[in-house]
Amino acid sequence: MKKIIKWIFYIFIALMVIGFIVGKDKKQTAAETTTEQSASSVVKDKPVPAAPQQMVLSTTATKLFNAYEENEVAADEQMKGNLIEVSGVVQSIEKDFTDSIIIQLKTSNEFMPASMTMEDSEKSTALTLRKGKKVTITCEKMARVMGSPFGRSCVFNK
Repeated sequence: MKKIIKWIFYIFIALMVIGFIVGKDKKQTAAETTTEQSASSVVKDKPVPAAPQQMVLSTTATKLFNAYEENEVAADEQMKGNLIEVSGVVQSIEKDFTDSIIIQLKTSNEFMPASMTMEDSEKSTALTLRKGKKVTITCEKMARVMGSPFGRSCVFNK
């Protein structure tokens, strides 16, 4: 009985960590949108400067996994503020408890795939995706969660 309660507790903690990571981005996006709307309503005559172009770092799921294994701090620092383009073979296509689409790409450790949380706009592409297919996905943010790479705000490259 104690083992069951212990496992339920671990699952609950894991879900809370994932929810915190996923929910954090949505709150930040809503706050940024509100700030932009209020700023644009105050200043209407000034031209808006173009947003600086983000650099795109290209890698594979295996190289990304190995970079995090070697030095998580260095890998995070290298990717900070950049778009991350990850190529790899689809291991699974899933949904999490918030109904977000998760594409898992194979890495050198079959039990720790690189997980990419897709934008809702990518649902039509995800519907046609199959295991074993090679894909390239671009993510706005990358982190390491429970030992494997975890991308957020991701889209498929066309």
